[in-house]
Amino acid sequence: MNFLALLVAMTLSLNAAILPSSVIKTDASISDMVMSDGKIYAATDGGVVNVFDSKTFKKLTLLRVPEIKGRDGKLFSPKIYSVDHYKGSTVMVTESGGDFRNVYLIRDGKSIKIIDNGRGLLIKKARFLDLDHLLFGLSGDTIVLMDISKNTLVYQVQAGGGVFRDMALSPLKSLVAVADESGEITMIEAKSGRHIKTLHAINVDNINRIDYKQNTILSAGQDRRVGIYRPTDSYFIETDFFVYAVGLSPSGVKGVYTDGMDNELQVFNTGTKAKIVRLQSGDVILDTLIFLDEHRLIGAGEENKIYYWRLP
Repeated sequence: MNFLALLVAMTLSLNAAILPSSVIKTDASISDMVMSDGKIYAATDGGVVNVFDSKTFKKLTLLRVPEIKGRDGKLFSPKIYSVDHYKGSTVMVTESGGDFRNVYLIRDGKSIKIIDNGRGLLIKKARFLDLDHLLFGLSGDTIVLMDISKNTLVYQVQAGGGVFRDMALSPLKSLVAVADESGEITMIEAKSGRHIKTLHAINVDNINRIDYKQNTILSAGQDRRVGIYRPTDSYFIETDFFVYAVGLSPSGVKGVYTDGMDNELQVFNTGTKAKIVRLQSGDVILDTLIFLDEHRLIGAGEENKIYYWRLP
C-alpha cells in the first residue's frame, strides 16, 4: 500500500463510528432507563422492569406490576412510563386503564400502589428526591412533590407554559431542571417548589431530553441544537437533524448527543468543545443515553435492546 492509500485508510478509520461492544436484550421495548446503586433499571412497555448488573450486564431480576383492565374489560400488562431507584426503593409510573396514571413503590420486598387513576395525575416522569419524597413531572408542565409516608402532595407548581418534555435533578438533588416545548429550561428548588431562574436563548423549540451533572446541563433540541448550559460559558452546537437524546459523564466533562439520520452519536468535551469519538447504534433512534462512568456509555430506544460502548 502506497503512502496516499495508507493515509486515506487511516483517515477513514479515524472518522468511522465505533460499533457497540455489547447489546443487552430486555423482555420488551424500553420506555425509560436509569442507573443506580450499580444496577441498570430498564422499564418496558410489557409491564416489567429489567434489572441488570452495570458491570457484567447480567440480568439480576424482573420487577413486575399487576395486570390492569382495559376499556374493553380485558386484562393486559401495562406500559411502564417511568422508573427510578434510590437506596433500595424503586418507583414505577404505569398505565392505569383510564386517563391518568398509577404509581407503584417497591420497598422491603413489597409492592404498593401509592397513586391510582382517581388522583387525576397524568405523570410522565418520576424521580426520588429522597426516601420520603417523590418528584413528578406532569404532562401539563406541572411539577409535583409527594410525601410518601403521609401519602400527600406537598406542592404543585407550574414550571412553564408549555407541554412537559423532561426533567433532571442536580447531583445533590437540591434543584430540578424542567424542559418543555418552549425551548426554555426552568430551574426549581426541589424541596420548596420555588422558581429560581429560567434558562433561555439557546434552544428555540421543543427540548426532547436534558441531563444535569455537576454545574452543567445538556439539552437535546428539536431545533437541531445541543444546548450546553454552564455558569460562565453557555453555548450550543448546531447539528443537521433533530437531537433526540443527550447524556453527561459523572464529572460533566464529557457529553454525548444523537447526531444525524444514521443513528450515530457524538461524544465531545463540554469544556473545550473538542469532538472525542463517534459511535454507531442500531436501527432505532436512541432516546436515552447514560454514562455508567467516564469511559462506559449505554443507550436505548423504543426496542428491546440496550447498547453498550467502551470509550477512550
